Amino acid sequence: MDSHQTITIDIPADMGTGIISQVVTKQGAVFSDWHMNYYSDTNVQGISSEDYVQILFCLNEGVSWNIADQQQSIEMQQGESCIYHGHGKMERLCYSSKSDFIFKNVKIPLSYFNKILNDYFEDSEIDAYEKKLLNGISKVSITPYMEHIFAELKDFTNYRGGLGYLFLESKIFELLSVYLSEVLELSILATNYLCISKSDRDAIVEAKRIIDSQLAFAPGCEELARKVNISTSKLTKGFSSMFGMSVHAYIIDQRLEKAAGLLLESNLNVSQVATLVGYSKPSNFAAAFKKKYGVIPKNYRTENMIG
Repeated sequence: MDSHQTITIDIPADMGTGIISQVVTKQGAVFSDWHMNYYSDTNVQGISSEDYVQILFCLNEGVSWNIADQQQSIEMQQGESCIYHGHGKMERLCYSSKSDFIFKNVKIPLSYFNKILNDYFEDSEIDAYEKKLLNGISKVSITPYMEHIFAELKDFTNYRGGLGYLFLESKIFELLSVYLSEVLELSILATNYLCISKSDRDAIVEAKRIIDSQLAFAPGCEELARKVNISTSKLTKGFSSMFGMSVHAYIIDQRLEKAAGLLLESNLNVSQVATLVGYSKPSNFAAAFKKKYGVIPKNYRTENMIG
């Protein structure tokens, strides 16, 4: 098989503009891309299948939806994502008119998800994952690393037959790994941080969220510490302990992840990308990028464009 079974659905011309595309991997995971803009407010509904664990990424306009038999609605804003196990109930959602909705969605068969947990994790970790993921909805901010994976995902069509599916599967696996780390690592590893109080841990996690949300203009350690109401020394020591690198190293790493995604996804030139991720001098950006990826930014783009 040389072609990939990517299914595309156009938004009906009388309703709006946009396209929905999806591809199913050999393991039954479904990766979908949604771009939609409706002329008038549009109500949609559907049943959330109990056979899947879903990860939904909101890249533009936010949405909210209601689940049958439940009083409260679930909301997602731009830059947020959520993971949840389908509940087999009807979900209802309204898309506002004249708004650009951009989502990416990964549906992983529950049987496959459980196999991943059993193959790679200890019993105590599995218990923590199942409690967090299969009994409710967990949200996490979309990180530059996730955006980088999104940019790479579209390249699976450049590979023939089974190689394309292998590439796609590997990227979904990578995305799941990054996502699980973001949403659960702190809960599972909390016992390793008993020397850090819960309030300090929460402050450090909030500091990381602030960095992720304003990467190009990320505050320095002292300002960051003030924002989350913790001492600078507690922030720097705790951040390194919890995330394995200093605040400064994390900011640089995430800026470069963001840059790599932009080089693959956009038509911006290297100087524009450097500015967008917080570098005033393209030469400093190029040096840092080469240190991380082994090539200068211009060559990274060309080497990843497979003909």
